[in-house]
Formats: sequence, structure tokens, C-alpha cells
Amino acid sequence: MDTEYGKRKARFEVLLQRQKKVIAYISILRLLLIAGTIYFIVLAVRSGYDILLVPAGLMVVMFFVFVSYHKNQHDKKRLLEELIAINDEEAGALRHDFSSFRGGEQFIDPGHPWSYDLDLFGERSLYQSLNRTATHTGPEKLAEYLGTPVTDEKEFGKRQAVIRELAEKINLRQHFTAHARMMDTEEQDLGRIIEWSAAQVFVENKRWTKILPVIMTFVSAGIITAGIFHPPVFRLLVPVVLLNLSLLSPFFTRTGRYQEQVSKKHRFLRTYSTLLEIIAAETFDHPRLRRFCDDSQDASRAIRQLSSMLNLFDQRLNILVGFTLNALMLFDFFMLHRLASWNRRHREDLVRWLDIAGESDALFSLAGFAFNHPGYTYPGVRNDHTGLKAVQLGHPMIPDEKRVDNSLTIDNERVVLITGANMAGKSTFLRSVGVNMVLAYAGCPVCAAEFVTGPYHLFSGMRTSDSLKDEESYFFAEIKRLKKIVDRMEGNEKLLILLDEVLKGTNTTDKQKGTRGLIERAIGHDVLCFIATHDLSLGEMQEAHPGKIVNYCFESYIEELELHFDYTIRPGLAKNMNASFLMKKMGIMR
Repeated sequence: MDTEYGKRKARFEVLLQRQKKVIAYISILRLLLIAGTIYFIVLAVRSGYDILLVPAGLMVVMFFVFVSYHKNQHDKKRLLEELIAINDEEAGALRHDFSSFRGGEQFIDPGHPWSYDLDLFGERSLYQSLNRTATHTGPEKLAEYLGTPVTDEKEFGKRQAVIRELAEKINLRQHFTAHARMMDTEEQDLGRIIEWSAAQVFVENKRWTKILPVIMTFVSAGIITAGIFHPPVFRLLVPVVLLNLSLLSPFFTRTGRYQEQVSKKHRFLRTYSTLLEIIAAETFDHPRLRRFCDDSQDASRAIRQLSSMLNLFDQRLNILVGFTLNALMLFDFFMLHRLASWNRRHREDLVRWLDIAGESDALFSLAGFAFNHPGYTYPGVRNDHTGLKAVQLGHPMIPDEKRVDNSLTIDNERVVLITGANMAGKSTFLRSVGVNMVLAYAGCPVCAAEFVTGPYHLFSGMRTSDSLKDEESYFFAEIKRLKKIVDRMEGNEKLLILLDEVLKGTNTTDKQKGTRGLIERAIGHDVLCFIATHDLSLGEMQEAHPGKIVNYCFESYIEELELHFDYTIRPGLAKNMNASFLMKKMGIMR
């Protein structure tokens, strides 16, 4: 895979060098056109041949054509630079270097059923390893995929089909992302456009403000045309200008506030139009993607039209241009009604269209993850399945050369007790189960040779924290967390529960009694509960509840006065503990 990204980077670097040469040639041509224009003007003045002003005029026109062409070529250069950066970053991601991607710290929520415990967000998080989003709403959409459970077998299948198809469309994904990264906008641009769309333009109910611009435009055009042939007619423009400015003056303040809301948003909208155009130009097989494609065709055209109108409206910010246009044709009224007309036609669609870009952005991130991990497998999630089958299950954030994969099969058991020494791998295994379940929710392949489970709601209790703000102790916070789990059990939810050392904040006797009570509560419901614990006495519950509780463990070994772990899960209770050994080895105790 690193080779694929390396090849693409090399190809784009060759194209970039060519593009730089094209831009250099255009710059030279522009200088030659300026020099040629000056030459013909001077020659015409000296020789008295006015005909020489014709080539000078043509060169001026050609100069402005090349200015526009130069901008287009510069945009192509920037696109190639982004594509090179994207492939360089992807090559780094394959080496587990995710520093180029945002970690989604804004989505960290200690109260979420599982995201905080599983390190889904933040530095070195699953979100950071997945995240390639570059639109305004893409990061939030991606967070929703990772933070929202899916409990329907058909929806799992649909999501996987979408990811499978998009994973192979590397050109689509990278060009979409590259164009989105070129978007020079502020964070609040999207919100302001949506607010603008939801509001009514203050001139909409004033019919005369729609009719008069047409009339005054014709009047001004007629006077200017007549004045060309009979200059004294130009004097009639004075009362026209005075009338137009007097009509506009009561609205200047409100028009200015309206202008401020949408000013300079045309670049932002033009980029979104381009993103939707990229989607519309692609061919898809999955019905959901085909709907995106169909909607994007209309959306791209309409948003590009809005972008052009806002760009034109921004011309009023130029004092000379704005004064002239308003004085001759009531430009403010004309543009306000054009924008109001666009809004009436598309107000209901605008948010949905922008969401298509954000949703696609998130899906492309998930598809990129699938492309980068061809050895992963798509999970089987079935409504009629109880338990979990995992073959060579590992944590995707651990590099291949360091990761130890584990396999286990849980059929009808409700509680899986995992015992073992400190650092033996209990917590990592729980997080491996949880993170892969989250990937399954998103439609992604999981880090396993095989992964089959039911459509569980995920809930974890592994990293409960106290709250000084709420004057809440660690112990009480943990109790509240467990209460939420029990309430959802009682609500007959199909839960996959991950618990690491229940009731850490109390004494051994109380902790054991509370844990036993929770386990006995769990075996009466349709849940699959993994509990990591140091308390070996809990393992006795397997005999009291055969077929409902099962013991697994991680072992540690002391060889030649050194502590070793194999990080391999196996049936039964752990036999070796290491706390006292480590304390002696470090001189803490004798």
C-alpha cells in the first residue's frame, strides 16, 4: 500500500513540475503583452497612426484573459500540491504516524456510553487514524458514525457495501479531499449561510423595489445611448441619480447588515459546488451513493449560481462600482430580489445539499481506512446471533509488529470474567473488542480474521473519573455509570458491556459483593458482559451458573527473575499475579 501512495505522489510531483513551467510561461507572456501594449501606444502617438491602437487594445484584452488563465493554472498547481501532501500523509499513516490529522478533541465526552473509555477521540485516537475530513460538517459526521450504535442487520450490510465501493475509488476520494482542503474560509461561514437562508429578505414584500430597478435600468440605458449621439442628453442622468439614491437611502443600513452576513461567502460556496460536482461526475452502484450522485447534480448547479450572485453582490463594496451601479439601476434592490428568489426556490434543499458534502467527506475517511487495511475483514453482524466469535482479534491502533491477536468464541454465556495480573493484557483486550465493534457500527472492516456478533448496543465502564465541578467522588461517578447500565438492561436492550475492575473505589469485601450482585443481575438479561478483574474468587461463579458465566484469563510468567507476558487469552482462571514481585524487584518491599 505504501508503494501505491508512493507511486501516486511521484506522478503528481511530475505533473506539478510541468504546471510550474506553464505558470512561468504565462507570467512571461503577461510581461510581453504589457511591453507590447506600451510599445504600440507610444508608436501610435509618435507616428500619428491611430490604427496602431488596435493591436494595443487587443493586447490589453489578451492580458486580462491571461490573468484569469493564470489564476486557473495556479489553482491547478495548488491542487497538485494538496494531492502530493495527501499521499505523503497516507504513507505516514501506514507507519502509524497520524500527526497530520486532527484528533477530534472537541468530541471527547466522558459521559458517552463508550467513546471516552475506548479513546475514540484525541491524540493517538481511532478518530485521528480515520479522519481525513476537510469540510465544515465532515468531522461531526465522522464522529456520529463512531459514536452512534447500529442495531439493524440490514443497516450494517448497507454501510459495509457503501464502504467497500468507496474504498476502491481512490481518485474520487483524494480529489474530493484535495479540493476541500483548498477551501479558504472561516469556521462560521457555514452557519452564516444557513442563517441567511432561514431568514426573509426585508424587501421581499415591497413590490415596488422589484419593479423600479427594471424601469430605472431602461431609463439610464436610454439616456446613455442617446447621450452618445447627443451629449447634452447626459444631463438627464442627474435627476435619475438623485432619485435612485433617495430611494435607496432608507435601506442602506439594513442592506449593509445583510451584505455583512453573506459577504465573501462566494469562495466557500464555489468550493462546495465543486465538491458536489466531483460526486455528480462519478458512477456508483450502491443505491445510496446513486442518490448522492443525482442530488449533487442539481445541488452543484444551484450553489454555483448562488456563489456567482454573491460575488456580484460583493461588487457594491467597491465604492466607485457600488455608487455607479446603484445610481444608475438600483443595484441593491436588484440583487436583494435575485437572492430572495434563489432562496425561495432552494431554501429547503440548501442544508441537505451541504450535508451531502459533509456526509461524503466522512464516508471517504472510513473508505480510506478500509483501503489502508486490506488484511482486515468485514464483520458479520446478525440479528439472530447471540454471543461473539472473534478470530485473531487485535487493536487497530497497535502496529502489526507489536500487536498480539487473540481468539475466543462466546455462545450463550452472558458474562465473561477475565482474570490476570497487572499489565497482562486484560484492558487492551476489552478495548480491542470495543473498538472493533465501533468500526463495525461505521461499516468498516475490523482488525480480525473473523468477527461475528449480534447487533449489540455498546456500553463501557473502564475509565470513570471524579468531578470537582459537580462535587462528585470517583466512587459515586462509578456507581452512577453502573446504574445507567442496569437501567438499560432492565429496558431490555441488547447490550455489549465492557467493565474493567468494577467498584475500584471501595474495600475488597464491598467490591466483591457489589460485583457479584451486578453479575447475577446481568445473567438474567440479553447482554454480553466482559468483566476484567483481579478477584479470582469471582471465578467460582462459573460453577454456580454453568452456561451463563465463563472464565478466561491472561497469564504472566517469571523466568530468570524477569517478568514476561504473552498477552494471549485462554480459558480458565489466572494462576500468577505480579504486584508483589514487581514491588520487590523495584525495592519497594522486601
